[in-house]
Amino acid sequence: KQWYQRRVRGLGLYSRDIDITDGDNVRGFAAAAGVADSEALLEFSRGPEARQQLIDNTTEALESKCFGAPWYVVTNPATGRREKFFGHDRVEMLGWVIGKEYKGHNLPQV
Repeated sequence: KQWYQRRVRGLGLYSRDIDITDGDNVRGFAAAAGVADSEALLEFSRGPEARQQLIDNTTEALESKCFGAPWYVVTNPATGRREKFFGHDRVEMLGWVIGKEYKGHNLPQV
């Protein structure tokens, strides 16, 4: 689960018109992210733990009044305030809030 969350997010799922339900595309993203076992990733994605994570994430998104994807909710470490961002073009702003420099998109080619 952790390697899935850490490596597969942010690989261009929202910036390119790629079918993320297609196993070959998932394998390609997994390879680009350095995931050693793409079959384990696919197996996990079809299992009950992933299904529950989807339910939990959807519930959290609805509670935060999400209106699109990608949707980020982060806590500003300086103020403790939760801030919301919509769109991959807002990642730089998200970086300002959490105090991290955004160095641009460097997406692996699939």
